[in-house]
Formats: sequence, structure tokens, C-alpha cells
Amino acid sequence: EALLETRGLHSRDEIRTAREQVERAERKIKLLKNELEQLRELAHADALTGTLNRNGLDETFAREAARADRRSSPLCVALLDLDDFKRLNDTCGHQAGDNALLHLVNVARETLRPVDIIARFGGEEFVILLPDTGIEAAVSALYRLQRNLAANCLLHTGQPLRVTFSAGVTSRASCEHQSTVISRAD
Repeated sequence: EALLETRGLHSRDEIRTAREQVERAERKIKLLKNELEQLRELAHADALTGTLNRNGLDETFAREAARADRRSSPLCVALLDLDDFKRLNDTCGHQAGDNALLHLVNVARETLRPVDIIARFGGEEFVILLPDTGIEAAVSALYRLQRNLAANCLLHTGQPLRVTFSAGVTSRASCEHQSTVISRAD
């Protein structure tokens, strides 16, 4: 009997130790999953502006285009280009240029709907996806963004900087590829 009791205690200790090891492994897996998700987000975000980068745009465009095709709903695409960006960088410095990009993004986030998606496409170019939006409403949204940008002046070294953009907007045709629709917006 004493031998069986000793074996029973030993088995319970082994089970408890195994459970603790499993719990530690599960915690470690959870931490690794969180780290992986953070890295994935970083791989899809522009470091300066916090908007989507090209990788993020590609993934998001594919998702939104598929959704628009399934629902037969409109998806408008705008391509924005900050005006005189090179001159701004050359005359005021790259920090002013960075601030202008951030200013545009902040005003866009305040102006556009939460479902609208902003992505940095190139140096001073941004793509905006406007799901469930017809062309007239998309054009109106861009005019509203231009007005709000003009009304919210950017200060650089205490001096106001005028930040403006030119944009093209188009409605995506059913099954139209991303590069084609962006070229049309351009």
C-alpha cells in the first residue's frame, strides 16, 4: 500500500509539473502571437504617417474590391499628390515636408469617414479608398478635405505653411485591377 501511495503522489507531482509546463508554453505562444501581429501591422504601415503603406494598400484594396464585387456596391479611389512638395522640402527642410505629410493625414482622418482608407502610395502621394461611395460623393469628400486643409493651417517655426493637394478620383469598375483603377485616378 505504501508503494502505491508513493507512486500516486509521484504521478500527481508529474501531472502538476506537466500542467505548469503547458501553461508556460501557452503564455509564451500568446506573447509570440501578439508580437507577430504587431510585426504584421508594422509591415503594412507607413512609419512616418501611420497610414497603410503599399503592402497594406494591396491587401486592403483586394479585400475592399472583393467586397464591392460581392455586394455590387461602389468603390471609389482617389490619388492625392501634395502640391509643390519638392519646393517645400528644398526651401523649408525635410522636417517641414514630413510635417506637411502628417498634417494632410491628420486632417484627412478628421474629415473622412472611419471606413475610408488612407495609404501612402509614394513620397508625397496618397491613395484613398472610399467604400460604398459613388463618384459624386467621393468628389464631394475630396473637396471637403481640400477646404478643411485650407482652413487648418500648418505652422512651421511659427510661420504658417499652406498645404494643398491635387487629386484625381474615379469609381472602380467591377473586377477592375488595382493598378488600372489607380492609373485612371492619376
